[in-house]
Amino acid sequence: MTRLLCTMLLCALGTAQASAQTAVSQQLLELEDDERNAAFTLMLQDGHRKCDQVVRTLFRGTVLGMDEWEAMCRDRRSYSFSMLAEPDQTMISFLSCNDLLATSKNKATGCRIK
Repeated sequence: MTRLLCTMLLCALGTAQASAQTAVSQQLLELEDDERNAAFTLMLQDGHRKCDQVVRTLFRGTVLGMDEWEAMCRDRRSYSFSMLAEPDQTMISFLSCNDLLATSKNKATGCRIK
């Protein structure tokens, strides 16, 4: 019986996928890790943010219609991304995790990526 429950749990977890509100996030979720990291590196560099190369990303989910992402660079800088779907475009904003933590009254609001 225990083996059956474990199998059912693993099947449920295997079929559960993160859902995204924006087409951009959905496309990012479908990429391999290296491709996703390269895409986030380009977004940061195009936004004139210091990041040598994104080495890790984290999709945090959707909150109030905005997809939340985090990215960590090889140089240990990290950024929080918010993606909002508009009728004809996706608005992407990002903020350094250090800036996010400094401006937040709640220390738990900072980035989780390590």
